[in-house]
Order: sequence, then C-alpha cells, then structure tokens
Amino acid sequence: MSFIRVKKIAGKEYAYLVENKWYKRRHKGKNKGPRQKVSKYLGRVYRFNKEKDIDFFSFKNINNLEQYLKNNNKNKIFRDLVEWELFRHNINNKEFIIDFTNKKIMKGKKEISLRMNEGFLNSFTLGRLFNINSNDSYYLAKCFVEAGIEIPKEVFVGVFGK
Repeated sequence: MSFIRVKKIAGKEYAYLVENKWYKRRHKGKNKGPRQKVSKYLGRVYRFNKEKDIDFFSFKNINNLEQYLKNNNKNKIFRDLVEWELFRHNINNKEFIIDFTNKKIMKGKKEISLRMNEGFLNSFTLGRLFNINSNDSYYLAKCFVEAGIEIPKEVFVGVFGK
C-alpha cells in the first residue's frame, strides 16, 4: 500500500511516496509489524485554497451532460476536471506546467506537488488517475480524492459507466 507523506524541512514542505509493508515475523533484527520505505520523491508542496466558486458545467459550458460524456473519452474528461480544479484554485499555468502527455507537474525543471482540497496533484496521482483500468468505483473515487480533484456526482456516474 502506498501513501503520500509530507515532510517539513527548513520551513518548506516536500512530498514523498511511501510504501507500507506488514511483517508477520521478525525482519532484519526487528520485531513484527509495519515498515515504511520512501519509494519516490514527489517534489516541493505548493498549497492552494479554492478562490473561485464555479461549477464544472458552467466552466466547460456543458448544457447536455449525456452528449458531453458521449463525445469525450475518459482521458479528455479527466483533463477537463483537472483544468477546472486548477482554475478554481487560481493556479497560474505560466508558473506551473501541467504535462498531461508525460503525467508530470513542473515548476521550471523540477517536479512539484500541488496541495488542493483533500489531496495532492503530482506525477504519482496524475499518472494513477489517467492510467485507471479498474471497474471499482471506490478505487476511482479514491484516486480523485488523493489527487485533490472534486468530481461532480453526475460526471462520476457517467465516467464510471464508460
């Protein structure tokens, strides 16, 4: 199981992907129990609060949800949701680069993590969101929450049905 841990170093926050394992027996001289290991550095954390209160349908000028879902594939819908969340948090696309092709969030030449809502948008969560192959609605919802993306219920149901 993986999760994101934030460490504060010299007043700045940095995100790391941490792997969690449970050992039933003694392991390397240690008792049984959980062990955690940092598996990936996810970059400096930049925090943002929601500044604009616009719903997804107004943002994308969607009058007919069925038509929107029919005309767009899952990745296009996910990209629209990410762009909507960035807009609502007033995240400047000139300062931060969202590379949807390579699934990276950059500031200059460094990967970063954007703290929004209840989660972090970074290379790990963005990649996981766009590479979902599961038919598990709980897992899909978890991926959105961990990425800090609020998805309207109607859109979630439509995407899950695809």
